Amino acid sequence: MNAATRLVLLLCLMLCILPLSACNDGTGASVRYDISDSVTNLDPQYAYTEDAKIVVRNAFEGLFESDGGGEAVPAAAQGISVSEDGLTATITLRADLHWSDGSAVTAGDYAFALRRLFTADYPSDYASDFLCIRNAAAILRGEKSAEALGVRAPDDRTLVIALEYPTDSLPYLLCSTAALPCKESFFEETRGRYGLEREMLLYNGPFCVYYWEENMVQLRPNPEYHGVEAVCPRSVTFNVADPLQHFARLEAGRTDAAVLSYSEWNRLKRQERYTCEQHEDTVWVLIFNENLGEETAAGRFLTSSEGRRALASAVDHRVFAPDLGNDLVETTVFLPPSLRLGGESYRKQAGFTGNSLFDTQAAQDAYRTAARLCGTPQLTILAPDEEAHSAAATGIQRCWRDTLALNANLMQLPRAELLERVRKGEYQAAVLPLRPDSEEPERMLMSFRSASTGNIAGYSSMEYDALLEQASSAGSIQGRLQACRRAEKMLYEDAVLVPLYFQTNYYVLAPGVEGIRFSPFAGETLFRGALKR
Repeated sequence: MNAATRLVLLLCLMLCILPLSACNDGTGASVRYDISDSVTNLDPQYAYTEDAKIVVRNAFEGLFESDGGGEAVPAAAQGISVSEDGLTATITLRADLHWSDGSAVTAGDYAFALRRLFTADYPSDYASDFLCIRNAAAILRGEKSAEALGVRAPDDRTLVIALEYPTDSLPYLLCSTAALPCKESFFEETRGRYGLEREMLLYNGPFCVYYWEENMVQLRPNPEYHGVEAVCPRSVTFNVADPLQHFARLEAGRTDAAVLSYSEWNRLKRQERYTCEQHEDTVWVLIFNENLGEETAAGRFLTSSEGRRALASAVDHRVFAPDLGNDLVETTVFLPPSLRLGGESYRKQAGFTGNSLFDTQAAQDAYRTAARLCGTPQLTILAPDEEAHSAAATGIQRCWRDTLALNANLMQLPRAELLERVRKGEYQAAVLPLRPDSEEPERMLMSFRSASTGNIAGYSSMEYDALLEQASSAGSIQGRLQACRRAEKMLYEDAVLVPLYFQTNYYVLAPGVEGIRFSPFAGETLFRGALKR
């Protein structure tokens, strides 16, 4: 074969592989994805809806990111070293990091972002996730200012984080949207509008926000981004659509990927053109609000552990289990099977059998005691207006009526409205989904730590908090397992919540679509490698 022939063959080969490799400039296809609600805030330190966080994750780059399987891998970070005593982490940044305005991303931008979580008059819901950082707890108690947080940037490429105790969780924490960078000078220029408009953000990730309207957000490649992976799509468009229509829109070719139920995926898979990955990554629970105060009988009843135990002990899973779909599996344990500890399934190590509180006599005895001390409560259960979940809530309502002679009201709401009301504490009892944002079991358990600003139940227990600190600082897998297992059991014993069922989600790509990376944790979906054939 002569040189000319070899050159022609090489050029043909390059043309064949061009769609896969030569897409750093975003010359690929336009990709569409449906979200369920309008996005109103893209401030990484304060955006809390899953839809907003999907947009944020694609427009910013953290020091670390999930590899799709729950492992934390370097992103903007080049490397991390930890001192011998485990109390100081030094992170070195890559040299090629830029904001969308062309200015350099510095270690100081990451330090400023972490301090922003602890703003005195408006702390972020995520602040308590970072209590492992030195002085974080004292700042939340109002004893120190945010400037005392144990983060500093001795130079533009070095971030030093001082810790309260040794922990292996830091890289996982730094994967979260709350740890994404913020340029202080630009933030000050926005005068309180940061993250509320497209022009009020700088981006350091694969994409920039190009359009932002009530019913649509569109991303386009960030020309200042120089990550390890190529940015392939010409654009990514997030359309706001009723979640009940996501399946129909995928089937009609109006969107390129969707998260579906078992029955929906079962209808599509027969066509053999769609690709799918599935994760048992969500747990549905009945949760009680312990923060209602003493003014009403309902508030006193739910503040009382005896009152909550009465309600929890009256829940008989057999009442609603027959109505669960194929993607819902009854459970008496809280932490879902997607979590891992030491590379192995936490659920397999800890066991799938929980201590179900169901006991008719115990429920009736506890109810009489609590009602005598607190008064007879008038309760309302909030639940999504979706068939399987409303059926579960109706079953719980029936259990309370038949066992306790308690006639609770049932209010069914769109899921986004339900989650917003629970987040604001505007509920008494609710049936809702919880999903981990990391593979580490202690991270999900920390949602109920006393100092957690995202503690939707208002649960407070020094013993529980001590177990979580023990899990975070344990020097062995067995030590972490024992502490997490005991903390999980406390949630049942104190009737903070009642586990109902696990849900398997089906992450489906339309025909000819590939490269969209789903993670079972917190609904993370990354589009930089998306391709359409």
